[in-house]
Amino acid sequence: MLRIRNVAASAGVSTQLLRVWERRYGLVNPVRTDSGYRVYSEDDVLILRGAKNLVDEGMSIAEVARLPRERLREAGNDAVPAPLKMVEITSASVPDVFPESAIRAINRLDGEALERVLYVAMGMGALSSREICEQVLLPLLKTIGDRWEQGALSVAAEHFGSSLVRNKLVALLSSTSRAHAGAQVVVCACPSGEQHEGALLSFAVHAAALGFAVVYLGADTPIDQIILAAEMRSARAIAISVSRDTDQPLRTETASALGHWRRSGSGRAVLVGGRSAVVHREQWESVGLTVVDSAAGALELLTGL
Repeated sequence: MLRIRNVAASAGVSTQLLRVWERRYGLVNPVRTDSGYRVYSEDDVLILRGAKNLVDEGMSIAEVARLPRERLREAGNDAVPAPLKMVEITSASVPDVFPESAIRAINRLDGEALERVLYVAMGMGALSSREICEQVLLPLLKTIGDRWEQGALSVAAEHFGSSLVRNKLVALLSSTSRAHAGAQVVVCACPSGEQHEGALLSFAVHAAALGFAVVYLGADTPIDQIILAAEMRSARAIAISVSRDTDQPLRTETASALGHWRRSGSGRAVLVGGRSAVVHREQWESVGLTVVDSAAGALELLTGL
């Protein structure tokens, strides 16, 4: 029987990652000694080595965990263990090694390289969805926008990088929200004319992490479709983000429709965030909507429901 550090070194993973794969995905089930130490078998090492090999080839750890154990053993036999010095991946280390490598990959339009960089930055499965959102994906999305404004990224590179990061955020949101089937539903969208959805995505991921079932519609969604989605899913709340100033008639139409939806059902709420929401607070609040100044404030109101 082997101790955790020996197993981690032999399998080519960090001890932190090994614990996550064990606890969250059930890859191995170590025995505990009378003193409380984890001890592993050689078969555990083979399975972990196979999982690492398949993840390196591009599979997600969630997909790997669903494979038959014999498939993992085969992959483990195919892997060549290397005496690597393992580095514990923590959220604190992400900012030091991550952004510039990601920007270089984006500048080259190299999706494979960017995926590898993101995989390491996201802790190889060790970080929570909130940590991935707050410490990896949203900061990268902001960096991409900043570099484009500075002329350090081409339009093509900015679109390429932003699209990939957005897809990661949406996938993260989807996987988190699926775990809350039957929970209270919140519909998140940017109404017509609004393209900036970074803050809304952040709010949606956090809402899902808090236990809400999130229906995410994304940017530039007509107001009738937002309300239709809320009706279809019997939503408790609608959250919209409005950063860009739209013309008065469109803003009035959006506010009026959302106000009518809120009043037509018991206990419903509509949260409106973004720069334009704050500027035109009086108009939104006059029809019974709640303007929020921050994502944290919106989450606090949401949990209060």
